[in-house]
Amino acid sequence: MVEIPSFDMPYSARLSPHVDRVRQHTRTWVRDMGMLGGAPWTEAFYDAADYGGFAPLAYPTASLDELKDISLWGTWGFYVDDAFLDGFLRPRNVAGGKAFVARLKEVLAGSPPSNPAEKGLADLLAQSTVDEEDRADLTEYFDALLWELHNTAQGRVPDPIDLVEMRRRSAMADISAKQVRRIARAELPEELLRNSTMRALADSFGDVPALRQDLHNFERVHATGGSTVSAVHAVQQFFQCDTQKAADVVGDLIAARLRQIGTIFAELPSLATEYGLDADAKAGLSRYAEALKSWLAGELLWTQRTGRYSFSPVPARKSFHAPSGLGTAAVLVSPR
Repeated sequence: MVEIPSFDMPYSARLSPHVDRVRQHTRTWVRDMGMLGGAPWTEAFYDAADYGGFAPLAYPTASLDELKDISLWGTWGFYVDDAFLDGFLRPRNVAGGKAFVARLKEVLAGSPPSNPAEKGLADLLAQSTVDEEDRADLTEYFDALLWELHNTAQGRVPDPIDLVEMRRRSAMADISAKQVRRIARAELPEELLRNSTMRALADSFGDVPALRQDLHNFERVHATGGSTVSAVHAVQQFFQCDTQKAADVVGDLIAARLRQIGTIFAELPSLATEYGLDADAKAGLSRYAEALKSWLAGELLWTQRTGRYSFSPVPARKSFHAPSGLGTAAVLVSPR
């Protein structure tokens, strides 16, 4: 069994005071969409995974209404991932996977939904503001699902560089970064967001949860043949090393990304001056950086305490109110 490397998180996690209401709202929505029918989620597995607890940790300063919206989108993404894994990745069902993705794209374009994944997407599109950039990011997410399926069906382990780039899409990193800016009320000029330093910040931010998920999901998915697309497998093949060494390398890569994020944070004041940001924009940029820190710390804590990655059919979920274990030395959870 692969031992997950420890993580030094330089930022502190906080838990929104709205957590219980968000959990209740998300669970009701999931049930209404028909997502608790037993495949891929039973009610016991859903409760142990605590999908409704993710947003209150990742976005601790968001309002209740904002958290409800973010939680539904995130939970829908988790559902699509799990449904695709059980329905198409494990059985190598390429034709079925292509049809599943094609239908999601049709719903994105306005077609009526049928299965729970489609119903969830249609409902979210009806109640959320989704622009063309969001639709493009969702399309990239759907395409990343198929990319993983095609690689897995052919028994191919991708090149590490290709894998990292596609993992950003499958983790919907750009959507998450945009949500963080919105919650932080960071109105930043497009030319700044297109700057190479800001793009590096967004890419590194996306790599951290994407690579960490490959580690936590390794025993449940990749070691059991559920998918050949894993950062651990990619490193193992590229460096011709054993599995534990590959996992350690992935852990080192995550740590390097966190260090790069910290370096970029230190460069933001000079970048703001270079782009001539006014006082409001500078304050927004600062809030964006602080919100990214909260997101990264909250994501780590949720990942360590969710039952999603357990082999047990009824996994246990740890409390968020007493941090312990690997990587939580710098984590402080407090209501706000």
